[in-house]
Parts: sequence; structure tokens; C-alpha cells
Amino acid sequence: MPSDYDDLASISALLGTVQAINLEKRAVRLTEYRGKPAIKGDFEGSVTGYWVKMDSSGSGVVSYRYKEYVCEPIGFVSIPKGTPVELTFANGIYYAKF
Repeated sequence: MPSDYDDLASISALLGTVQAINLEKRAVRLTEYRGKPAIKGDFEGSVTGYWVKMDSSGSGVVSYRYKEYVCEPIGFVSIPKGTPVELTFANGIYYAKF
């Protein structure tokens, strides 16, 4: 019978794998964007948006001024809908930090 320690070790290993996959996805996307003309965002700097959901592709969805932005989440915890997040546009990609 597995112990709580075994369950915790399995969860920890899974989180490590998910983090590695997410970092690889970011590297691939940044490589794809290199060399393309600069894309302007809808705002400059960082703004406070509100978390909507994680979509089926693993991207985050954040609402800011009644518009939803698909973004790369920077955070490894689960947050509920409506939580304030920092929404930033950089190099053609929106990022949500929480």
C-alpha cells in the first residue's frame, strides 16, 4: 500500500515534469517569434487583469478591460477565476504572473 510520502513524491515529480514542459514551450515560442517584425500590444508595461481559466492547450486566459487575452502563465499554483494577475506584453506574447 503506497504511503503519503509516495503520493507526495509522485506529485512532486509530476510538477517537475509540467514545469519542464512549460519552459520548453516558452523557448519554442520565443524562437518562432525571433526575426519577425515587432508586434504592438494593447497596452504598455504591466496591467492588472483577472484570471479567467486555463484553456485546453495549457495557455491562460485573462480578462482586462472587458477583453480576454490568451497568455503564457508564469506561476505554478492553481488560482480561482477572478483572481487579480499581472498581465504583461513582451516580444509578441502576453504573460500572466501570479
